[in-house]
Amino acid sequence: MSSLVAGDEFNSLTAPATERKPLGPGAVLAIWVILTILLNAAIWVTGFVPSELNQAVDQGAARAEISRVGEVGDDVVRKAIHLQRDTLPFWTMLARLGDFVFEPLFLMGRAIAIATVFAALAALTGRPIGFTEGFRAASLAQGYWVLSLAVKVVLTIALRRSDVETSLALLLPPGTHHAALVVAIRQLDPFVMLGWFSLAWGGWRRHQVNLFMALFVCMMLATGETGLRLITSVVMGAGMRLSILPR
Repeated sequence: MSSLVAGDEFNSLTAPATERKPLGPGAVLAIWVILTILLNAAIWVTGFVPSELNQAVDQGAARAEISRVGEVGDDVVRKAIHLQRDTLPFWTMLARLGDFVFEPLFLMGRAIAIATVFAALAALTGRPIGFTEGFRAASLAQGYWVLSLAVKVVLTIALRRSDVETSLALLLPPGTHHAALVVAIRQLDPFVMLGWFSLAWGGWRRHQVNLFMALFVCMMLATGETGLRLITSVVMGAGMRLSILPR
């Protein structure tokens, strides 16, 4: 009896431990979304974004005052300055939507889009579809974008500067540049480029697509995302310029 018990104990000790299942794509994306929100919150809490918005509104108020001095009465000037300052809550809300809503949506949309396109192409060409595996790999690759944001946040807080860049925008000469050019060049970030290459490489390694098609798909999706960011930034920038920097 004792030998039987001892044998049972020996078998339980030598039995392989239950393997832990890897995190699903939804859980991985949730982690990246939470980290993105926390990193952006750090920039807001430390005052860098509010300071930039306040500075822009103050500049608009000063310009409104200068443009109307000597032309209209003091009451009209004060009303123009007050109207300028009243725009601050609106632009603050838009900036918060960008940081806390649209950036997390970009993470999720990018992962879903690349997994869907690769799976669809695999189905059309008779290759392994592998949507679930591709979705998980695409979700993991979003960490490159989160890492890019983390580096910027850490450098911004450490250097006490809001103009920190990790992209090729560092190569732009000092001075004023068109907003579309700056937004486009900011997409040429080493972490972002590694992220897109990782997505393409993963699609090829899973045999869903060949390497050329994987690179082509990622390039098209990256171009589409850049275009969406360009349109949004230009429209918002034009609106801010018209409202807080009147001629």
